[in-house]
Amino acid sequence: MTLSTPSNDSRTIIRCGGSADFLAALPHVTGFTATDSVFLVGFAGSRSDTVVRADLPPHEEPRETLALLDFASELARDLAASHGAPATLAIVITSSAVFAADGSPPWQRLARRLERRLRRDGAEIRDLCVVAADGWASLLDPRASSAPRPLSEIAESSVARGPLRGADPPVPLAELGRIPDALPERIAAVTAELERHRPLDLPGSEGVPPHRSEPGSTALAHFRWISETAQVAHELREESPLSVGATARLIRCCQHSDRWLVLALGLLTRPEFPLELAREFPTGRFAGVPVETPSDDAPGWSILRILTGICPEFMEHARLAAVGERVLDAVAEAPEPQRPGLLAMSAWLWWLRGSQTVAQRHLAAALTIDPSHELSRMVRRLASTPIARPFSAAGFARRGDATHAPSRPAAPR
Repeated sequence: MTLSTPSNDSRTIIRCGGSADFLAALPHVTGFTATDSVFLVGFAGSRSDTVVRADLPPHEEPRETLALLDFASELARDLAASHGAPATLAIVITSSAVFAADGSPPWQRLARRLERRLRRDGAEIRDLCVVAADGWASLLDPRASSAPRPLSEIAESSVARGPLRGADPPVPLAELGRIPDALPERIAAVTAELERHRPLDLPGSEGVPPHRSEPGSTALAHFRWISETAQVAHELREESPLSVGATARLIRCCQHSDRWLVLALGLLTRPEFPLELAREFPTGRFAGVPVETPSDDAPGWSILRILTGICPEFMEHARLAAVGERVLDAVAEAPEPQRPGLLAMSAWLWWLRGSQTVAQRHLAAALTIDPSHELSRMVRRLASTPIARPFSAAGFARRGDATHAPSRPAAPR
């Protein structure tokens, strides 16, 4: 197996010689560790491609596992369609339980059901592993004994002792996306900067709820606020940390659904793109865009419909990591009443990067502050669907024999 990190995006290539190497490398591919999870790892040729994680169901009864089986099947079909060939997958189950007295691993029935379902769909299964609290097993290894293999084989594998030696340990999933601790003096400076500006400083803003639409009845006002928001998108995409002023501008932008949408479009494409669209559309087209339509079949566009249409096509996930860190820094420095819009933006970014778990955690925090926050409720609906994507950190392939390369982990993080 081989973990591949192309030089053009600062990734490295790690070649794995077997299942123990693959299991040692997997947390460095995802960037986190997680127990009681199912990982599906998809392959393009001999290298890993898409990686998805899901929580284990409450138990192994068919009614509890059906949703996971359906998701894995849909993922295999999507991979087959995108690659023009049958999907190739690896399955890894991590569990806090222990092996049974007869040596069988926990969640063995689920593992076999996943294998049968995916093979029925035409997928190739390159590996099928269970990592428990007291050992691990590869269920496709014909030489495996009935006893669990020691976890030390993973920790002392050639990959762990070689390419990964000295690497920063992956964080636990519960720590992923944690809001950082902000310096008190920075919080004070951002608060002072926010207080120097009115929350809405454009004509027609009186009486508009802050998380609803961005006003601007004149053409000049309309293009001005879109241009200002494009500047915030530029600042988020720069390499340097946000200044106090830039942080305050980001916080203010995320208070208005129209600015929030323009910012999101600028991050998905280019900061100038929404302004270019605005020049082609009738004046005011980006003002008063509904967060959601009254019903799914109602006519017209909404922020939810726009994002639902374009987000699945987005593939430049690597550049969102730094953007997401800056948004989280702003969350930490923002007054609590002004955090929900930022948290909705952070949740959307994490979901785009494939981390449904972190996205839902940030949305829960936003809705605790403001249960009626429309943007957060909209992103919660958007992020209820897992989005599979290639991990930008690394990829796998097997040394010398791609047909035995590790398969991929499964389901939403």
